[in-house]
Parts: sequence; structure tokens; C-alpha cells
Amino acid sequence: MAFWKDGLLARIDLPVLGEDDSAKIAAAVAGDPVDSMTASEIYRLSDGLPLTVRELIISSKEKGQLTHKNGTWSLSGEITAASRLVDLIKERIQESSLPQIDLLQIVALGEPVPLRHLLNAYDISELEELESRSILAVRKEGAEEEVRFVHPLYSEILRNSMPSLQRRRHIRELVKLYRMDSQSRADAALKLALWSIELGEDPDPVVLHNAALISFAALDLKNAQQLSEASWKADPTAEISTLLGTVLWMRGRYREAEDVLAVAWSRVRDPRERAVVGLARATTLEGLEKFHEAEELLTQAMLAVQNEPEEAGREGDLPDLEYAGLLQVRRAKLLLHLSRKAEAEEILGSYQDSMDPYVTWEARITLGLLLAHDGRPADASRAVENLEPPELDRYSRVLISHHPIMKDLVKAIALMQSGRIGDAIELLSSGRIESVYRESPSARAMLEGVRGEAELLSGDAREAAVRLTRVLASEVEQGWPLGRTYLYCCLLQAGALTDDKKSMAMARSGIGSGDESLAYAVGAQVVAEAWAAAADGEIDAAQQQLTEFLERPDDARETIRLEAAHSLARLGDAKRAALYFQNIVPPQGPLLSARVQHIEALSSRDAAELELVGKRFEACGAHLLAAESHAGASRIYTRQGNKRAAARTMRNSSRILEHCPGVRTPVSVTVGDAIQLTDRERQIALLAAQNMSSAEIAERLVLSVRTVNNHLQKIFSKLGITSRRDIRKSLRLESDAPE
Repeated sequence: MAFWKDGLLARIDLPVLGEDDSAKIAAAVAGDPVDSMTASEIYRLSDGLPLTVRELIISSKEKGQLTHKNGTWSLSGEITAASRLVDLIKERIQESSLPQIDLLQIVALGEPVPLRHLLNAYDISELEELESRSILAVRKEGAEEEVRFVHPLYSEILRNSMPSLQRRRHIRELVKLYRMDSQSRADAALKLALWSIELGEDPDPVVLHNAALISFAALDLKNAQQLSEASWKADPTAEISTLLGTVLWMRGRYREAEDVLAVAWSRVRDPRERAVVGLARATTLEGLEKFHEAEELLTQAMLAVQNEPEEAGREGDLPDLEYAGLLQVRRAKLLLHLSRKAEAEEILGSYQDSMDPYVTWEARITLGLLLAHDGRPADASRAVENLEPPELDRYSRVLISHHPIMKDLVKAIALMQSGRIGDAIELLSSGRIESVYRESPSARAMLEGVRGEAELLSGDAREAAVRLTRVLASEVEQGWPLGRTYLYCCLLQAGALTDDKKSMAMARSGIGSGDESLAYAVGAQVVAEAWAAAADGEIDAAQQQLTEFLERPDDARETIRLEAAHSLARLGDAKRAALYFQNIVPPQGPLLSARVQHIEALSSRDAAELELVGKRFEACGAHLLAAESHAGASRIYTRQGNKRAAARTMRNSSRILEHCPGVRTPVSVTVGDAIQLTDRERQIALLAAQNMSSAEIAERLVLSVRTVNNHLQKIFSKLGITSRRDIRKSLRLESDAPE
């Protein structure tokens, strides 16, 4: 410290990081990416301080708290600070007086603690000194002043190092302080319930259930699970089972949730209980891809509710909702997975203006998702426009499958499909969404999947691959089978676009474990595998896969059919791709329309139209598609002898491609002199760049070795090179990953 004070060294103050930057530093220190849940926990403990991120990663690796799997580091235990940090913090704490240490231990166990409680038990001068030393801080939350640590590591270290008997003594002191607040403050009731479990007491199941609902409302799923499990073991009613099952699936533990809810389903006492348990269990079965079983279950619940006499009473304290409507809307969601889109849309349309605000909310969010994925982003935006989430009470919060933040996800997908990709990424990167999804692996995966899709569209496939690798290596690998297939498809495409063999291998090992009836993932898988085949130099196989998918008479979402046709055109068969537009509904919005125009321009070899489409893609933020369009125009202008137009469009392509680090497609790799290669020459060049011999290339493409060598000589001449070793550099295949 003396060096910079004396002017001998310059002082550099590192800024506090956001969660994404924190994850990047963690990956750099660890040597490979960390999964999304680990990155989130590192960010929470470090408070965004770069050096603390570094120390936490080093310490966790040394102590075996991080495990390496599929090229990603995942948390396998509770993260503890490095000994250097622990010693530093303990040294600061030990400088305190005994009463101050006692006070710090109380705050560590009860954080945040109302200031008035501490003033009743401790001298204010002790608190003032700890505040002046920047160990504790007093912050106002509403009408209450609360005391907490300046940095979360202080409380972590104090809790982990506190002797057991001392910890129990302090918890009993906190119970005395908080008992007077239990009727007026929800957080007090919650803490009292958790402390009673830790002390080994036998609290009332109703008290535990109420505390679990408070935790659930705050998305504190870890505590919600602990409390609901304790309540369920004491009294496994339908209400308690529904809460526990919901918490479990939100934490990615679908199979455990199904075990709990299957028992509850067999014990229901009346139609309302059947509806409550059925709604939760259907969501769990959906996550396990058991769509037919889930639909049958909801149908049974609907029949029970519809046949219930109006004057019938009900057991317990269940919410007064329009259960028949909720069950129908949830069933419509399942019909989408079963390729019954028209039927689902009809149901959702009939309930979007229900008198019950909960039914309206669920119907409009589901309808918005359907429309956005069906190439109707303007209709999707209208479906959620002016839609406000209903007031959620203790039970309705559990029964609603779409969290209030889902409105933002619908808006983001609609923005993306409408050609406002940058706005979509900005919305998905907002701190509000990040904080909501921090605790739930399945919800986190949903968010990251949409973000990855947006980054793929923008052309930043490398960032998408890093993000998707992180989330797939987290708890979601075990806990979200429904969405996992889709995420692996996105990762495969991102890996193929960046020639990232590691990501492609990880994605291929994960794809195929899902149900083939997962309609919305099937098309994504075909597109991803086609690009992977192209990355391996198998252009003909890629075209065949896409053609076979487009010839299927299925009910796949329109956006994925359009993407498949567009991919076919980009991979060299625009004539065939254009044939499938008779069966594709004209899409809404500039991005989807530009895809159609791109196919038509490639099919008709219209350079001017390709140049115009490139400008439209760039305006949408779809940089890779824009660069390809300009490169395609340059290629046609070159063949026409229009050198000035060819040079102009090639400059535009090169400029735009700078937004797509590391991306390589059959068109993008030809930016520069290689634009003059024919399709066959480009195919052979890509294979030669993978160190394949002439004989191997000849066998792959069913050509003679002499023909391959003749093509190679033409390639060398056009690129101005003399050997195969120079092909990678000329085609921009050299790794340009940051050091």
C-alpha cells in the first residue's frame, strides 16, 4: 500500500463487475467456463469484486468444491473463501471487542436484522464502531432500518466458523428478539420456522407451510424446499404436497416432484383438490416429456370440476379460482407439444378474456409464446400488451405456471422475431430478470436459452456457445429434460458456426435423450445437425436433412420451418428452398420477411436484391445474415464483371462480419479473394483445411483423386497460395479467440 501512496506505483481501481463479466473472469481463472448456477453463486459471494472472484475460484478448485465435466466447472459443494481471504476477514473481526464479536455473530445468523432489535440487546457505541470500520451497514428498507454486512463473505465466514453450541445459543437469542414480530412481519415468521428446524424442535406443520409459502413468494427456493419438506413429512395434505412438488420442479428436480405429486393425486378428497394437484403434476409431467399422460390427467381433473355440484363445500383453504379454465389453458400448452397447434390456439383464444384474471394471464402468456414462435410477433406483442399479472395470494402463486417475468420473455421473443435483436438482448440482460431467475435452474435455462438464440441471430455464436455451455453444465442437465433438448440444439448450431468441436461434441452427446414428440425441438435439431454436417464439410448431407424435414406434413412452428428453408438456401440449394414457400404462411415483421426475401434473391441470383436484403438484416441486428447477403451479392457481381459493385458489397460484408467473431459458414469463410471459388471448390477447400488428404476428400465426395487435385490447383491459384497449409488462413479459419 505504501508504494502507491508514495507515488512509486500507479493505483488502478477495478470496477465492480456485472454477473456476465464475473463469469468470464471466473472462466479465465478456472481455465474453462463455469456453469450458470456456479457463476451466479460466485457473483453473489464476491459482490462483483474482480479479485474476490479470483480468490473464490482458486480456493474452490484447491478444496475440490468445483468438479470438471464436459469442459465446464460445476459447484459440487458449498463455496468457501480462500484461506488468504478468510485470514484477512478473521483478522479484522478479531480486532473487535467481545461484545462486538457477539453482535457480529448475531447479525451473521439473522441477516438482515432490524436495528431496533440490536439496540435492545447491545450498546449503540458497539454498532457505531463496526459501522465506522465498514464491517456493518445500516440501510432503510421501507419503514424499518436493518443491519447487514457490507460484504456477504463476512457473514459466510462467521457462520461457517461458529462453534455448534455457540450457534445454538445465538439462534435462541434471535428467536426471543423475533418472536414479538412473528404476527406482523412475514420475514420474522419465516426465520422463526427455519430456526425451529435447526434447533430440532417440532413446529406446527401449518406454521412451516406458511413460512414455505413466504419463501416461495420471494423465490427463495432453497428455504422453501426445506420448510415444505418438513411440513409435508408432518402432514402431507394436497396443499402442502402441491407446494413441495412445485418447489422441486422449479429447482429442476422433476422426478422427485412427480413422486410427491403422484401420491397426493391418489389421496385427493374433492374435485378442487384434484384440480390443484393436477395443475402442479401436469407441469411436472410436461417437464418429463410425458405429454399424453399429462393431458389425460388434466382431462380427468376437468371432468371432476365440471361435475362438482355448485353448492358443494370444500376442504381446507384452497383458492377460489376458475379451475376449469386453468385446466383447459394448461392442457392447451400440452397440445402444442403434441403438434396440435390449431386446437391449442382455439382454446387459448377462447380464454384470453376470461373473467378470472388468473386464467386470462395464463392464456395470454401461452398464446403470446405460440404466436411469437409461429412467425406472428406483432400478434404476440398484442396478446401481452397492457397485460398485468394478477394479484397472487399464498396459493394462487403456486398454481400459476407463468411467473410475472414471463411477459418480458414473450416480449423479448417478439422483439427478436420482429427484427429488434439488440433490444431483445438488452431486455433479457436486465438485472430485474437476472435476479428473478437466479434461484431456479429450469427458469434460468429458459432465460439463457432465449438469450443464446438471440445471440445466434445477432451472429455472436461464440458468446452463445459459452452461455449455453454454462447453463447445460449446471443443475439443469438433470433437472429440465423438456428444455434441455432445445438448448443442446442451440449449442450444436453455435458450435457448428464457430467450428468449435468441443461444443459440438457436448451437444451431440446430449441430443437424442428427449422424446421425439417434442415438436418444437425436432425442427431445431434438424437445423442444428445440418449446420454441424456443413461444418464437417458434408454439405450434401446437410441439404438432404433439411429437405427431408421440409417435406414432412407436420405441425412444426412456422418460424422453425422458415429457418430450415433459409438454412437450405444458405447452404447452396436456394432453388429447392424456394419451393417450400407455398406451405409457409407469410411471416410478420422485417426479420422474418428478410429471410424470405433472402431465399428468393439467392434462388433468382439477384445481386441487387441481395444487397438490399443485407441492409435489411443489418438494420435488424442480424449481422451474420447481413454479411452473407452482401458476400452473395459480391459473388454474383464478380461473375457479371461488375468489379465496382463486387468490391463495395465485399467491403460491407467484411465490415459487418467483424460483429461475428470466429463465425464460419460456407459463405462467410469466402469473404475476400475466396469469394471467387465455385461451390465445389469451396467444399474441397473446407475439407482440405481439416487436413484431409486428396484420397480422403475423393472418397468423401465420390470423386477421383485426380479431379480433387485439379480443383486444389485452381483453389491455390485463386487464393494466391502455394500449399494446403495456407488454406485455413486464406479462408479465415485460423482461431481468432481472445487470449
